[in-house]
Amino acid sequence: MSILQISFIIVLDMAGILANADLPSFIHVCHKSDPDLEQCLMKSVEEIRPHLVKGAPEYNIPSLEPLIMQELISEEAVGMKILTTNVSAYGCSDFIVKGINVDLDKQVYELHIDIPKLRIEADYTVDGKLLLLPVRGNGNLEANVTDCVSTCILQGELYEKDGETYSRFITIDLKTKVGGGHVRLENLFNGDKVILGLMNDVINKNLDAFLQELMPVIDKALGHTFLQIANDIVSRWTLNQLFPQ
Repeated sequence: MSILQISFIIVLDMAGILANADLPSFIHVCHKSDPDLEQCLMKSVEEIRPHLVKGAPEYNIPSLEPLIMQELISEEAVGMKILTTNVSAYGCSDFIVKGINVDLDKQVYELHIDIPKLRIEADYTVDGKLLLLPVRGNGNLEANVTDCVSTCILQGELYEKDGETYSRFITIDLKTKVGGGHVRLENLFNGDKVILGLMNDVINKNLDAFLQELMPVIDKALGHTFLQIANDIVSRWTLNQLFPQ
């Protein structure tokens, strides 16, 4: 679902990087003074896309196929305590960037992305109520979702280190909408297959309500992780290397 927000950060950071002998040849240079900076970044996305499948560990760029996170949610909300670990998302590299707006003076980065189809696998533990029904258990979760539409706004700031100017991200605001899909939970109700089947039916027949309850929590948890990864990437280069004149 909004796990694909990480591709926003990866694309933005890689598209602006240059002026370093160790940089890979697939990086498309975008200059700060370019009057069509957003269009330059959009072009960079298409050149970078094939290289995001396997990632680039030497540049702190994780693989998008699959995109793996150890922990997705660890928070109590909507009457439930949820922990989702060992999260793998497939389909991330098929993202479509619909728009990029950058204000380098104010250090504001806004990105819009569509994901045609995503498959997410994870281990989960849940205790509480969902759609007014008591839910307790742990096991495997599989979600197949379609038509994901996401918006990401990153707020950055500049700082000095060793006589050079660097940038870092201080806040992130993620919002994701899912067009449709199917969710399957295992091992609820102590493995009672009849009740579990009914519960999965209830979830999928009320998928909009299910996602409406959970997406704000997921976005908040993901935002914290993505902010950390984004700063790991940009901390390697000065502002002039990321966006030269």
